[in-house]
Amino acid sequence: MSISKKFLWRLGLWSLLMLYILLALLIFKGPVDKMATKLRNDQPRFEDDAQRGIASRVFNRPIYLTQIDFAVDQKLWATGKTRKGIQDKQRLFLRAEALRNIQDQYILREKIRLNADDHPVSEKAINAAVLRFSSRFNTKQEMTEALQAYGFKGEKELRFRLAAQLQQEKYILSKIQLGIAVTDQDTQKWYNDFKEKATTPERINVQHIFISRLPAPGQTPAQKATYAKQTLAACLANPDWSANAAKHSEDERTKNNSGNLGWIHHLRIAKDFTDACFATELNTPTIITTKLGWHLINILEKQPAKTRTFEQMKPEIVIAIETIRRQEQIENYRLNLRKQHGSYIKTNWPVVTGPWTD
Repeated sequence: MSISKKFLWRLGLWSLLMLYILLALLIFKGPVDKMATKLRNDQPRFEDDAQRGIASRVFNRPIYLTQIDFAVDQKLWATGKTRKGIQDKQRLFLRAEALRNIQDQYILREKIRLNADDHPVSEKAINAAVLRFSSRFNTKQEMTEALQAYGFKGEKELRFRLAAQLQQEKYILSKIQLGIAVTDQDTQKWYNDFKEKATTPERINVQHIFISRLPAPGQTPAQKATYAKQTLAACLANPDWSANAAKHSEDERTKNNSGNLGWIHHLRIAKDFTDACFATELNTPTIITTKLGWHLINILEKQPAKTRTFEQMKPEIVIAIETIRRQEQIENYRLNLRKQHGSYIKTNWPVVTGPWTD
């Protein structure tokens, strides 16, 4: 079969181009060599990164120590803790975990960038995320100062970061969805294995009118006790629970709902309260005293302990299995991503081991 002239012409041009590039790099030091030198010089050096507070790079994108500490603060806040009292080893552990998560996020962003249109995030979802974040702070000024401390350029960047996080979650879910699917066979097996834990304890439906032991301003403890006993005795004589609770109860959560506490069992609320409630007969309003104060209680219903059926438990079982499998699938997916792109991850550990950022 003969080779066409068009093919030979293209091959010749390609050969000349390769020859030009080779000569420009090795001999003539021309524009190609200058471009290559510039690219080499533009590559970040760890010494420079350390001075700028850059702890890591992923695909050459910087991760600042302030970002890591921000992620650590979020985790501590979620568990009701702060940086106070954190030892050096624990700080390094928390930072290493946060850094790994951020690095994984950067890798995911590269994956998502080419598939952004397939995983849109609504303004409603972003607004909800911003609201959850802002609830951490007492004032707007406090949140603004926190954003500045973490290197965020205002709420606009916060929205951008939260939107990126939501988009990552959607992307990951699309990759692991098949692995977290739960079948009827899965749920039935779980129920059979853990049936003994599906027993509902004895419980009662309670309403109460509560008066605290804490005296009002200018009132002595003895005066408060007298007031409580007289008030609850008057309520006992008047069966209008809704009006009595709204007028006299000091339980702000239930006073406008006829004092209804709902269903409780022995493991809920204070023991002295539950013991007294379970000892009280149905529909027999009774005044009791606890460590917290005085209560007029009424037991509306009682249910004995019973084992819940499979159908009753099934929705909860599905959620439990999905949660476990989701965590496993996400971890496996992240590990695979790091194996594929590990050469693009660089970490400056001396920066990571440094003191807290402001």
